[in-house]
Amino acid sequence: MKKVMSILSRLGLLALATGFMVVFSGCQKEDIDVQSESLVIKSSATMTMASGQGTLVLEDTPISGEGFRHFTFQARVKPNGSVDGSGILTHIGGVRNASFDIDCLSVNENHAILSGVITRDNQFPSNEGGLIWFEVFDNGEGANADPDQISVAYLGTNPATYNCANDFDVPSYEILGGNIQVRE
Repeated sequence: MKKVMSILSRLGLLALATGFMVVFSGCQKEDIDVQSESLVIKSSATMTMASGQGTLVLEDTPISGEGFRHFTFQARVKPNGSVDGSGILTHIGGVRNASFDIDCLSVNENHAILSGVITRDNQFPSNEGGLIWFEVFDNGEGANADPDQISVAYLGTNPATYNCANDFDVPSYEILGGNIQVRE
């Protein structure tokens, strides 16, 4: 009896499969004209931000001395409009390491101005709590792009002066071995 049920079950599945083939083989593909509207959605994944790392050659700048300064930073505008970021400036050779929080970011196309508060300076602890201001330029990617640029970091104590709302039009210098990303 079990064998008979098994055979009937298989025959039923075979009949069902054959029926579907007959039904669907008679269907034809129809051309349908679909018209749609464009919809532009601003994703939270595209946020205003600036980040980068690289090396600045001191002999290319008005700062006296020889050697290099390595920098790294990242900052973004959060959905509530506040800015969150940080950075580190290192004099090559480890003579000086300064850390800072970034609390102000202004972006215009490939140009970003950043400012914040120095949180640690191993060589000049008196700078801690002071303000830092600098600007960067993202000049694109690839072999044909100009090198990205950064200004020297300016330090001070006046919040009306040392904030990202001010563009001082200071010189910027090409970086070595790094990359800067700016997104509006």
